[in-house]
Amino acid sequence: MGTLETKGLKPLKMPAAASPASRGVEEEWCADPTLSTVELTPLEARLAAKSPELSEGLSKLRAAIGEDAYAKHIAELPNLTRNAQTLLVVAKSFMQRSLLERDYIPKFKEAFGVANVRVVA
Repeated sequence: MGTLETKGLKPLKMPAAASPASRGVEEEWCADPTLSTVELTPLEARLAAKSPELSEGLSKLRAAIGEDAYAKHIAELPNLTRNAQTLLVVAKSFMQRSLLERDYIPKFKEAFGVANVRVVA
């Protein structure tokens, strides 16, 4: 076999790419003016401002599952939306999605008064 050099080849040396993750967060690395970063606020605050009709359901859910479970699994959700009899729950990861589907679908249905709950990650 042999090394590249014995075959008359030279290994390529690529320059280090400066990824957005390696730069400071304040630096503008995206030229798209429609994109921006925002700090994640608590779910209750976002729903109260954006969808106040869901705040009551969220309060019922909190009472049904308890403070500890709510803080651990529900408070950190990115989003909840409702369309007629369907509640869409957006989870952070597939693991969180699986946990929500396994443990909380009936609680979501009861608290929000919906027939269907769809959890996506």
